[in-house]
Amino acid sequence: MELPAIFIGRKLSALTRKWLVSEQIRFIEQPLIRITYRKPDVALFNSWQGSSKKWVVTSSYAAHWLLRFADRIGFEKGEQVYCLSEKQEGILARCGVKVLRPASPNAYALAELLLKEDKHKKIVYLRGNKSLNPLEEMLDQYQQDWQAVEVYKNTSIEILMNEVFDGYLFFSESAIKSYKASGNFPPPKAPVLANGNRTAQAAWAEFPNLVLESHEQEELSFVKYAIRRITEKLNEPEPKHRIIIE
Repeated sequence: MELPAIFIGRKLSALTRKWLVSEQIRFIEQPLIRITYRKPDVALFNSWQGSSKKWVVTSSYAAHWLLRFADRIGFEKGEQVYCLSEKQEGILARCGVKVLRPASPNAYALAELLLKEDKHKKIVYLRGNKSLNPLEEMLDQYQQDWQAVEVYKNTSIEILMNEVFDGYLFFSESAIKSYKASGNFPPPKAPVLANGNRTAQAAWAEFPNLVLESHEQEELSFVKYAIRRITEKLNEPEPKHRIIIE
């Protein structure tokens, strides 16, 4: 059975890298974005102490930031956090707070959820330096009291890939946009494996390739799923007869 050569659009953990080597999988790991976390503006957060707030994150990076700095910004256990994805919910749940997310992982459904109750609470939107969805415009449209706080910086890494792979793995929509902005395109027959719905949506929008969405959020589980699916596609038998229609 032929084993695939795969492109992975991020720097892997030592555990995932060790597994790929043990399975004799040919791979290249290429970070496509650089994330720089901001130190919390303690004075700003202190100015909101005692007021009712609804916290919002729409990326895993913002969720990790909140988990890391919750104590320093006066984050209280009784407050609510709204997010978009199951992965973000899993990270935020470790804060020990109530996490709410819409049935559909998009900004429109999130805005509707934010407007359902406690309309007079201040909305604190923790985000990166690049806006990836129309949530802010929607909050303005509905005249909500909200404020965005930049908690990380997202910088694209430009690199032109000359090698061709059997499958392409992406963990975020930002990585897909950075990959394409550098002039890269997966070969037509190579499947694109996307980690989660939002990444899959970005892949469908940017590439004509077959896109396979994985619900495995953890890195190694996602990579194992991707290897299995790519190997299946790579070893599919060629059709015995070619049908020519004139």
